[in-house]
Amino acid sequence: MTDLDQRIASVLREQAEGDVDIDRLTAGAVTGGRRRLRRRRAVLGGGLALVALLGGLAVVPALPGLDRPFTGPAAPAIPAEAAPPLMPAAPGAAAAPEVVGTDAGVLHFGVDTTKIRYLRWEVAQGLESAQLDVGGGRKVTVELARSSRTLRESGAEGVPFKISMFAEEAAFDGRTSSTTVDGLPIQVRQWKPAPGLYARASVWAPQDTALTVAVEALRLTEARRCGAPVRLTTVPDGARVAGCRVDVTGFPRLVTARFGIVGTSTRTMSVSYQYAAEISPRTVDGNMTIAGRPAHLYPEQGRVELLGVPKSRLLADYGWPEQGFDKLDAALVLGGVQVAPDPTRPETWD
Repeated sequence: MTDLDQRIASVLREQAEGDVDIDRLTAGAVTGGRRRLRRRRAVLGGGLALVALLGGLAVVPALPGLDRPFTGPAAPAIPAEAAPPLMPAAPGAAAAPEVVGTDAGVLHFGVDTTKIRYLRWEVAQGLESAQLDVGGGRKVTVELARSSRTLRESGAEGVPFKISMFAEEAAFDGRTSSTTVDGLPIQVRQWKPAPGLYARASVWAPQDTALTVAVEALRLTEARRCGAPVRLTTVPDGARVAGCRVDVTGFPRLVTARFGIVGTSTRTMSVSYQYAAEISPRTVDGNMTIAGRPAHLYPEQGRVELLGVPKSRLLADYGWPEQGFDKLDAALVLGGVQVAPDPTRPETWD
């Protein structure tokens, strides 16, 4: 059975029991999600010749995110909303390219939120990415990695494999190239902001104006915390947080986050958080406690839910298709979770 088959069965299982479908809201698991995404992208079909990626348009020699941004029309002013919290003590990607993608808790870049708005951000499998609203309904995905190979073998949600498979070394020269996927135009720009740092920006649009707006707003001299408005502070011995994904597209009415935890061998666990302003009141009774707080164990599913978080659901899944951890491990993780006092106020996310 494939990973995709397993996740479909898991979703059906949860729906049959009447729980809120947090997996669907968080757009799939971080752990193993890349493999499913690559398979899904593969069915889009077709190859894009490397010469098409490199040719036809003038090279823009600037290094966006540093002191020489791409030039272009000014971005429309968008009110600052949800954003990953700043980490003043951590280096940005420009100063330390070697740390990009090495810590699932840190994004080594930011954006100017007076010009564009975060929709989601993610760190997983050596890749850091963010989807950005640049105004006018245009959504740009920016990705950073330490090698062209990483961008060639994987990509953020919404970036088709047809683009990822041609992230060859020579293509990172600042040009904009275009192609079509399922009849829709997509623009892609690839460049090297600093030695050892690879960047890609893409947008589903007939022109690359949105790319210029997003790239000009990119800040590679700062770092931000991925986990917000919830963060994990404890994991089982020998385990680590391997993936982090936060979606604020529906902010302030909806915020979701998902974390992938991996241990030795093939042990995996996922932690999901959902804040919804209009979430239905929970009627589940606690059948266990975690650090003195009520929680509910769903033994058949291999799931533990921490109760009492206002307008929120907070769950740890260790059962199939996850494996290797148990309810005590899940309780340990949930016992160390820190949730912002008010998920609708980003200033409380630190």
